[in-house]
Amino acid sequence: MSRNAPAGWELPDRRWVLHSTTLLGNLTDRWISLQSRPSERYDARLLGRSLAPDGVREPTWLAAADRRDLALAHRALFKSGGASSRLLARPFGASPPAVVHVHYGPLASVQTGLAETLGAGLVASFYGYDATESRFVESPRWRRRYRRLFERVRAVVAEGPRMAERVQDLGCPPEKLHVVRMPADAGALRDCERPKADGFLCCLAGRLIEKKGFDVGIRAFARGLGDRPDARLLIVGGGELEPELRRVAADAGVADRVDWAGRLPFREFMSAIGRAHVGLYPSRTAANGDSEGGAPVTLIEAQWLGVPSVVSSHDDLPFVAAPAGSVVLSPDDVDAWAETLRELHRSPERVEDMAAAARAFARAHHSPEENTRERDAVYDVASGAAAGASAEGVEWARSA
Repeated sequence: MSRNAPAGWELPDRRWVLHSTTLLGNLTDRWISLQSRPSERYDARLLGRSLAPDGVREPTWLAAADRRDLALAHRALFKSGGASSRLLARPFGASPPAVVHVHYGPLASVQTGLAETLGAGLVASFYGYDATESRFVESPRWRRRYRRLFERVRAVVAEGPRMAERVQDLGCPPEKLHVVRMPADAGALRDCERPKADGFLCCLAGRLIEKKGFDVGIRAFARGLGDRPDARLLIVGGGELEPELRRVAADAGVADRVDWAGRLPFREFMSAIGRAHVGLYPSRTAANGDSEGGAPVTLIEAQWLGVPSVVSSHDDLPFVAAPAGSVVLSPDDVDAWAETLRELHRSPERVEDMAAAARAFARAHHSPEENTRERDAVYDVASGAAAGASAEGVEWARSA
């Protein structure tokens, strides 16, 4: 334990990465915990303000709330314009990380001082709202904050090429951008394998918010399969739009064919999705500009379980969806979604082939091992361990 570290904080004695987030164990940010686990080449710790209400603390998690001065410094990050981030460096002085990897753009913009104080390379990951919502994209104040971040960061990670383009549009130099696919939680998903439901089950899963486009999915189900007695629609998740979506189902005449599972713990959530014959992902841009940016992690993990998909052409969904295990459609064309569901309903052999392709694609491109390999390469660049200590141009970068 470092002499300045709170009791219980065990810091690595080999090359390591300090990950940073806001809340530890936040259910909707599970992929951050997955990416902050130690690898053979880099040990790791995850720093957060405090534990999320339903979080179960892992041994490698460090909570600023464990000590009053660190808690105050973390809470003051935005009010201080990032100045308090230098105080967060105190526990790590005797065993500084090689890299500080901050998850989400806004938090990264106020933690540049943490990396600089520790002499560590700074990596920032953008995930969606932080590069798409109007409050960030159109705000001169946030554009200035991001510009300063991009000047000081050594690498920026995006989960797909469309997300990388959005971050580049905010001012990030393309040579600093790296596309790293998100990982599926392979270990937890082993407990989620389930036999398919009877009949033909379609599934919408995620938060019930505008950008998910669940109203399109409900209407497509009603038009395409409303007259098929063996077809049902499962909606897993909760959110502010549930009353409105229930009205959509009632107006479309399928209220008795839609099952509302509500919010579920991860294993129950994925087990319910895994019983579906097809997953629907009609994501789109919300009125406030919020979009997937990349793609829902639920899509990745459903494919891992062998659930084929119908996805919108929005952001990085086509990049994440298995080419032979998915159908890509406009998010606004309800009739096309309805016709696709009719076609899949009458083609069980095709659905089985798509399921196998989805499973194979997810395991080839979204395994934890592949994600670790790609992130470690980014850390080599950020820490100066890579040959030349600078990033090469990325293939998706737009020509000048």
